Amino acid sequence: MLAETLWGGPETGRHRTPRAAARPESGVRGPMCCEERGKVTYVDDRLNPVAQFCTDLRVHWQASGRDLPSIARDVRISRTQLYAILNGEIKRPPDFAALVRPFLLACGATEAELADWRRRHDVLVGVHQGLAQQSRLRPAPPNLLPAVSGGFVGRTSLLAALDTAASPAVVTGPPGVGKTALVLHWAYGRAAAFPDGRLYADLRGYARDGALDPADVIRGFLDALGVPAREIPPDPAAQAARFRSLAADRRLLVVLDNARDADQVRPLLAGGSGVRTVVTSRNPLTALVADYAATPVVVGLPTEAEAVELVRSRLAGSADDSAAADAVAACGRLPMALALIAARVRQTGFPLATAAAELRQAGSRSHHDLRTVFSWSYAAVSPPAARLFRLLGLPAGADIAADAAAALADVHDAGASLDELVQAGLLVEHRPHRYLLHDLLRDYAREQAQATDTDAERRAALTRLLDHYTSTAHEADRVLNPIRPPIPLPVPPPPDSRRPDYQTALTWLKAERAVLLATLRQARDDGLDRHAWQLGWALDTFLYEEHRWHDEGAAWAVALRAATASMDDAAAAHAHRFLGAVAGRLDRFAEAYAHMHDSMRLCRAAGDRRGEAETEFVLSYVCFLQDDITTALAHAERSLELWAGLSDLAWTGRAANGVGLYHAFRGDAPAAIRLFQRAADLQHEAGDVANEAVSRDNLGKAHHALGAYPAAVEQFDTAGDLARQLGDPVLEAQTAHHAGDAYQALGDHATARERWEHAYKLLTDAGHPMANDVARKLAAPQPGDAAGAAGE
Repeated sequence: MLAETLWGGPETGRHRTPRAAARPESGVRGPMCCEERGKVTYVDDRLNPVAQFCTDLRVHWQASGRDLPSIARDVRISRTQLYAILNGEIKRPPDFAALVRPFLLACGATEAELADWRRRHDVLVGVHQGLAQQSRLRPAPPNLLPAVSGGFVGRTSLLAALDTAASPAVVTGPPGVGKTALVLHWAYGRAAAFPDGRLYADLRGYARDGALDPADVIRGFLDALGVPAREIPPDPAAQAARFRSLAADRRLLVVLDNARDADQVRPLLAGGSGVRTVVTSRNPLTALVADYAATPVVVGLPTEAEAVELVRSRLAGSADDSAAADAVAACGRLPMALALIAARVRQTGFPLATAAAELRQAGSRSHHDLRTVFSWSYAAVSPPAARLFRLLGLPAGADIAADAAAALADVHDAGASLDELVQAGLLVEHRPHRYLLHDLLRDYAREQAQATDTDAERRAALTRLLDHYTSTAHEADRVLNPIRPPIPLPVPPPPDSRRPDYQTALTWLKAERAVLLATLRQARDDGLDRHAWQLGWALDTFLYEEHRWHDEGAAWAVALRAATASMDDAAAAHAHRFLGAVAGRLDRFAEAYAHMHDSMRLCRAAGDRRGEAETEFVLSYVCFLQDDITTALAHAERSLELWAGLSDLAWTGRAANGVGLYHAFRGDAPAAIRLFQRAADLQHEAGDVANEAVSRDNLGKAHHALGAYPAAVEQFDTAGDLARQLGDPVLEAQTAHHAGDAYQALGDHATARERWEHAYKLLTDAGHPMANDVARKLAAPQPGDAAGAAGE
């Protein structure tokens, strides 16, 4: 029915459907709802194509009137095995020649019926193989541990303490002493003990822009453990409970690095005999020791012998003991300093003794001051690398990708400088093409930037980075949600850039989500208000689709503050509209209506009729979320009236589509058809291809609801042509899916199957979860099949 149709609202997006009975916590979002991507699991066995096939065999047997034991003898299979098959207790399709055909013959099937069953079995095998392939491609148990660099020696007693420690273990010690290196070395060495995954989070307890929220860590862990976004509850407390429930029966390692205090750690502790949690912190976290019987593991400086061996291991044994001892003395045995001096030797080829002498001379007043070592390493890199190092201390994100670093430095390719900084030990490539600074090095880099670069240069660098993030996120949003009206950006995308495909856009947004949210807050704090609200806008579709509604609300709250600070009433009204929609999705309707009231007040005070029209449009969505179709329709009609008066063809078409949807939800298909047709005509005239495709898809659904299947097919085909013109495989797949439904209703089962197969291929290639919905239709019995006839 039309409840599966697409909602074309400004904040709802291409694949969003206003819920009827569904609430956000149910995870239902219309036609794109299905099993977890790439996973062959079924909430209901009736949705399992193998189980459905077996059920139809059972129906065929019951219609034959024969007793099961005699059929089992004819098929030459035990009654227990046959019962298991007919009850759907098998995981793969039964063999046709060895079992299905003899079974059907024993039940009296004709040759025509056998042919129908043969065809059904062939389809079932194909669908099952496709789903099995997706299952094989399912990610391995998560390993979020970052890469380790350099050698690791000694610390035998500490490793043994971690082996025997109760969970949680609290690893403490001063900065630079090697806490993280110790825990990661231990974790990689014990990986086999945790076959269900190794989770890791840098809690950033001492970061300038604030420690990481435990709720954000839990959500990341749920994603890593493969929980579909639609199954993650919106409430943070419920998410924490879900994580604890998942962890309880698993053999899982959880590493919580750089904790600020016990309060940050408590929500992340999971029980279960197979769960080991290891926490690192500069603080002793005595509350965890007292409240959870945590095992304290205190990390001090390595022994002199261990420090000498550490230097030698990082230089592949090329340094003699005397030179290594000299270096150890110059660095005060601090592992971080030793790693930097070894990196300096590797990079320059200088003898270790010479490097140690230089370091002693540079830090004659304080041999043990890390800043002495930092300054020595920093002074040794090339000017472009030194400039990039300084600038890398400015962004708020936990790490940075290579292309973002290039934007920050205003260079085409930062690869050479990044490599030089990694070789110098000043930067870590903890993921392929993703880099991070140790907290102490980040502080040092920021200090050097403040001492060397002007305020204008630093602000220009951050502005370039924000331009990069905002324009890239905007382009990704255009892929995820092409019917959404774009916004003007401070800079256009590069002329040689290509819009990413669906999977590339989604992957980039997932990788950069935490960085983008941190950058958004930094833009607000640094007074880059336009960037703040525009970046919040660009993240909205992704955060909604990932069911990160709290992040979505937080992003728009930042955008609202930024718009208010810059006295941009139009942007503030826009932010209020989005915050109203987010609050509605969280069932906070009083808050939602308050935001919509503020949006309308700002628009009317400014005489902004366009803003008023858009507010009415979004307000209709908020009413719909409260299941108030009548009021939703009234607001949508008011929006349509305003847009028509403004002579904006594209927006008038979008509003007409919204009015048509509400008529459809009220069961008035003729009225819906009139509105959808009006919308499609206006959008065609405006050249709004994406929204025209949506309106024609809706028009096809409305015709289908009236039984006008040929008219429905015509609209679905037109919508599919428009989707191909856009290069949007997901929208094309949806129109093909719906066309298959119409052909099925017409009795043209062969064409229906062709359309569904086309939709299935497009969705599988795109990695979209709706593929499983189509797969079930391909595997289901069709009218005229032997099983279908037997059940009549």
